[in-house]
Amino acid sequence: MWLAYIDESGNTGRRLDDPDQPVHWLVAVLVPEENVLDLTHAVEALVSMKRTDGLVPELHGSALFGGDGPWAGVRPIDRVVIYGSALGLLAQHDCVVAYASIDKRKLTPGTTASTTPHLLALQFLVEKLDAFLVQQQDPLRQRALLVADETQEHEAFAIGVVAAMQARGEGVVPGRLISRVIDTVHFVRSEDNRGVQLADLVAYALNRIDRVKWRPTRPGDVALMQMLSEHVNPLVRTYRSRWPT
Repeated sequence: MWLAYIDESGNTGRRLDDPDQPVHWLVAVLVPEENVLDLTHAVEALVSMKRTDGLVPELHGSALFGGDGPWAGVRPIDRVVIYGSALGLLAQHDCVVAYASIDKRKLTPGTTASTTPHLLALQFLVEKLDAFLVQQQDPLRQRALLVADETQEHEAFAIGVVAAMQARGEGVVPGRLISRVIDTVHFVRSEDNRGVQLADLVAYALNRIDRVKWRPTRPGDVALMQMLSEHVNPLVRTYRSRWPT
C-alpha cells in the first residue's frame, strides 16, 4: 500500500482574484508503506545535520525558501541545500508524485466550484490517484491511504467528497467512481509529519516556478527550478491538467 501525503499551495480560500496566488495547487507524495519510517528518519537526519543549533524544525516550502520563521538567519545557500536534499530523498525511497491545479480566476462566480477550489482540486487529484493505482501490476501497490495537513476549514467537507466518490462517483463536479483509495482522508498536523512536509515542498516549488512562467531569473528561483527538474519531474506519475482550461 501507498501512503499518499497531501498538501497545498496557493490556497486563498474563497477569494478567487488574488493576483499573487492565481492557482491552487494540491500535491500528493506517495510513499510505499514499508519506506515511511526510513524516509521520516532520513528527513530528520538531514535537518539535524544542517542545523547546528540543535533544532529540527518543520520543512515548510515558503519559510525554507524565504528564510522565515525557524529558518530566519540561515544562509540562503544552506537553505537551498536542505530544500534540494529533502526533495532528493523522494527517489531514494521509491516515492512518486501526483498533482492537480485549479485556475481560480477562471471559475464562474456563484457556482459550487467557485466556492470550493480546494475540494475541486482534491476531487481531481483523487481521481487521478485512483486511475494510477488501478494500473499497478503489483497488488501491494494498488491501494492508497490519504494523509493530509489538517485544516478546520475543509476537513469535514473533504471527508464527505471522498466518501461520495467512493459510494456514487460524485464530487464537486461530475466525476467517476473510485475504488483504490481506502478509508477516508486522515488529517495530521504538518509540523508532526515529514511526509506532509515533503508534499508541501513539492507544492510550493511547483506553484512558485509556475508563477514565474518557468523562466526564472532570480538565483533562488533558478535553483528551485533545477530541483524540480532533477528531483520532482522524473517522479510525476499522474496529474490533472490545469482546470478550467
